[in-house]
Amino acid sequence: MPWGESGRERSLARTLEALAATELGRARGLGRIASLADFRAEVPLLGLTEHAREVEAHLGFGLVDHGDPRAAELAGLGWERPEAAAIWRGFLGERPLEGPVVVLQAREIDRSVDRLLTDDLASLGAEVIRIDRADGGREALLEAIAGHAPAILTLPSVYTLSWLEGAARGPIERALPHLRLLLAGHDLSRRPRTRVRLESAGWIHRSGRLGIPSPRAPARAFTLAVGSQLVELLPHREPGAEGERVLASATILPEEAILGQRYELVVTSPVGCLRLRTDDHVEIVGFDPPTALAPFPRPRVVRLRPPPQRVALEGIALPGAWLTAAVRQAFRPEEPALIAATIGPDPSAVDPGPSPAERAGASAGDPFADTELGGAGRSGLRTRPLLPRRLLVQVELQGLGRRELQRGLATRIDDDLRRRSPAYDHLRRRRELAPPLVSIVDPGSFQAAQERRIASLRGRVGVPVVRVVGRERTSIFPSSTYGRVAR
Repeated sequence: MPWGESGRERSLARTLEALAATELGRARGLGRIASLADFRAEVPLLGLTEHAREVEAHLGFGLVDHGDPRAAELAGLGWERPEAAAIWRGFLGERPLEGPVVVLQAREIDRSVDRLLTDDLASLGAEVIRIDRADGGREALLEAIAGHAPAILTLPSVYTLSWLEGAARGPIERALPHLRLLLAGHDLSRRPRTRVRLESAGWIHRSGRLGIPSPRAPARAFTLAVGSQLVELLPHREPGAEGERVLASATILPEEAILGQRYELVVTSPVGCLRLRTDDHVEIVGFDPPTALAPFPRPRVVRLRPPPQRVALEGIALPGAWLTAAVRQAFRPEEPALIAATIGPDPSAVDPGPSPAERAGASAGDPFADTELGGAGRSGLRTRPLLPRRLLVQVELQGLGRRELQRGLATRIDDDLRRRSPAYDHLRRRRELAPPLVSIVDPGSFQAAQERRIASLRGRVGVPVVRVVGRERTSIFPSSTYGRVAR
């Protein structure tokens, strides 16, 4: 095979070698791929759902056998470890490290990826102690951390640090006097009380190492780990008429990125990812010099929130940008302030049968039957799952909401969407869609949901104030509040 010597090509060659003899490899023709260009031309991009169905269902959770002591090295998980460790040593200065490293991190399903961060920190030469649960609350967790007298504390999110500072009733060093360095993986733009140096712990993804901590500004930047796995960038186009950023159909390689542009990351690695669209979005803020593993400019990036997703209702899909704007603009200055909100399809508003207008349109040969303006197929029979017929908006307010406020918010959101979308207005006039339902949730719901995410010790905590959710109801509010309307 005419593979190059870069880390990404070695990683790709091992991925294809492991997959070639599998049913998936034979179906995709992976054994015939002889170069990186062939791979990008022949293998399609896969979203999270498609990848779970078409790849993970056949491979399990990865190609790496955790029982093999060489597994991490064969998968490329440790290839860029020396660079990450050198950056952390630079944060510490010349003083020797006295005391252990405590890592707060929930367990991952793939045990090779699960050990990646702790193995990285062990290369600093200190004892690494891992705490993967916070069942006893933040006071008990802080007490357990203090019992180890750590010199370095690694956290999933800066929100976790602020949460612990609440238990310490002040900066974290009040409870941890030996602390010299704090490392966090997410939400680095949030500023806690502490004066201890706070830096990036790197970016660990299910595919392996995705980002190396960067000593250069801005503080929340990562250098993409393009020497550990194959990373591709899917460009964003300019916002279209509906206010949404549109993704291009083809990827570019990291060295082809443009400064200041937005991209979605696409990854392939021996851990079990095959051109997986990660739904992780970044902006290019600079480039780092080439290395032996990555002999080309390496993008330095900051993470961005994914664009709001579209919401599918019966007969139409509404852009997420419109939905978030409609909720924000529905509030007047004299009304209670918005703390947080979700907007998405109402799962209780699924009509099992066609509406009168659908039946009339089907019998009369509705010319719009096969478009988003029509509700039934040519035969009047459905060939797809039923979709909800209205939006559910959950809001938490600063102060008590009133029944009149709920009705006013619902009317303003509905009017805003009708102005933006002639198709939505058409379906509303035909009563194919019902007006949005606004639910005012209990005070403190957003904070309680945020604390649950913090206590889980995994991943990002910060979410948008107005969040678009899908039918699976991945809400920022407790499930008990779905559909609750104050009377």
